[in-house]
Formats: sequence, structure tokens, C-alpha cells
Amino acid sequence: MARGVNEEAARAIFDKFNGQYMFPESHAFAFGVTAYQAAWLKYYHSLEFYTAIFNQQPMGFYNLETLKEDARRHGVSVLNPDINRSEEKCTMDGNALRLGFLTVNGVGEAAAKAIVETRERGPFASLADVMERTGLLQTQVENLISAGAMDCFNADRRSARWESGLRYRPTSVPLNLSQGQQLALPLPVERDMAELPALTAWDSMKGEYCSLGLFPSGHIMAHLRCFLKGMLTSKDILGLDDGAEVKTAGIVVRRQHPLAKAYFITLEDEFGHTGLVLWPDIYERYRSQIREPFLIVAGTVSRREGTLQVAVSKVRTKAGLGHAPRSKDWR
Repeated sequence: MARGVNEEAARAIFDKFNGQYMFPESHAFAFGVTAYQAAWLKYYHSLEFYTAIFNQQPMGFYNLETLKEDARRHGVSVLNPDINRSEEKCTMDGNALRLGFLTVNGVGEAAAKAIVETRERGPFASLADVMERTGLLQTQVENLISAGAMDCFNADRRSARWESGLRYRPTSVPLNLSQGQQLALPLPVERDMAELPALTAWDSMKGEYCSLGLFPSGHIMAHLRCFLKGMLTSKDILGLDDGAEVKTAGIVVRRQHPLAKAYFITLEDEFGHTGLVLWPDIYERYRSQIREPFLIVAGTVSRREGTLQVAVSKVRTKAGLGHAPRSKDWR
């Protein structure tokens, strides 16, 4: 109006831009409804909720390992894939979530579908039966073994991988039995089986992280805890006062570097999450270390407006973890 626009036109223009906050308000309302609905489903139908979320990956703020841990804290067990029980996608198996074949690295849609369709003609009787009837690639068979999908035949995964190598017969073109092509003659391999040391619990866990991106029956930090003397858990930190000194460790589940001075990291252990804040000088000093999947940090507790973070002063890493779960990173 100061620029000469009459009141009626000025108000019409202003209402178009204001509109009770228009998009921000409607977005906040829609998000609130979605959050309420999701919380209701998670509370009353936890198994169905987590099964659906697992089948919508990749999405959202967290990887499958973090979602699995949240499911466990809400009473939902996550089971390894099983060659005779799993479907292409994750399913409900009794009171637990059964991982599907598509969760296994290297097993794409075509192979997962082939496994399910082949099994409809009769359950698999052995590792040899799986390989002969499905024509899976060797890497796919090995990843299924490492994921625990063949445990129903042989719980010794190292021995099963050895057997798969003896039985595998590569073909240059896909078999078409209707055109007269034949499967390779299944030869006995028992005499070529080697006496191998059994996998340790650590090796089995690493195999599952490598093939699945998660460890269904536990968390890597539980295995590392005995080597982390004096380190506080995420549960311990929750009870500390502002300014308390902290030493803690965990797997990085997300990194954020918004348009602000601070750099934010979320660590996960077997009990939950710990938020870290790194101010610019600390970020520059430990820039290369914070890219690692596992961090050991020292700092002080910072409580502000109902939030808790650890303001980091020192960072170090631990090598040799192999295929740790991937973090979700944003700038």
C-alpha cells in the first residue's frame, strides 16, 4: 500500500503469499498425520510395521542394521534368510521377521524369483539340490551361505562354501532344457571335502555383515565390548550431567554437515544411539578419521533444551572390522 497499491489488491496479494503459512503449515500437518499413523502401527502392529519398512529399502534416515536394532528393542526378532522358508521380500514368519532373498547382496530380482519358483516344485533337499535346480552363480551361492540361508543343510558355513566351489559348473549361456540342453552331471564331491576349522562367532558375524549389511542375531559392538575397557555405552551416557567427561565408541550410522559450523555424527552401539557434535577445529583435525565406520571418541556431555550430545575433543579409529554397515551421510 505504501507503493500505491490499493488496499483490496494489496490484501489479495498478501493472502496469496501468506495463506496461514500455506506450504509450511500443510507440510507440517501432513507430516504430523504420517508420524502419528506410523507410531500407531509401530506400537500395535510392530511385526507388520517393520516387515513393511524392511521391504521399502533403501529409504529414510537409517540402514537395515539400525532398523533391526530398533525392531529388537520393540520385541521383533529378525531371522536370517532360509532357502526353504524365505520369499523374495521379507515376510512374517511366526512372531518374527524373516529376511528375504533380495536382502542378500548379489542376489537380484531374477535369481530371487528363480529360487522361489523352483522351490514351488518341491523343497530343496541339499546344497547340491539348490545349485543343480536353480543355476545360481557361485557368488550368489556363497553370499546365501554366508547369510545363513543354507544353515538348514549344513550349519558349518565354511564347509558349505568349500562344497559349493567343488560343485559349481559355470555355463557360458543360460540353460534351456526345452531345447535339449542338459544340466551338468552331478558328480560326488565327498572325497574332495577338506577338514576345515569351524568359523568363529566373529567370522560368522563378519560374513553376515558382508552378505546382508546387518547381523540379525546381535550387534557388532557386543562382540567388541570386551576390548573397550573404560568406554561408556549409550545407555550409560544418558544418565550423565552436563559437562561430564565421556569416552565412548560405536558404529557410525549417520553423518550430517548442514549449513552450520558444527559437524554431527550419530554413533550406534548394542544399547542405542549417541549424538556427537564436532566443532570446526576438531572437525579439521580429525577429518580423515571420521570417515571410518567405527569411532572411539572422547569429549564432554552437552545438554541443551532437552537434547543430549557429546561435544568431541578426540577421535581415533579401529581397523579390521571388514564390511561394517554403511552410514547415511548428508551435507
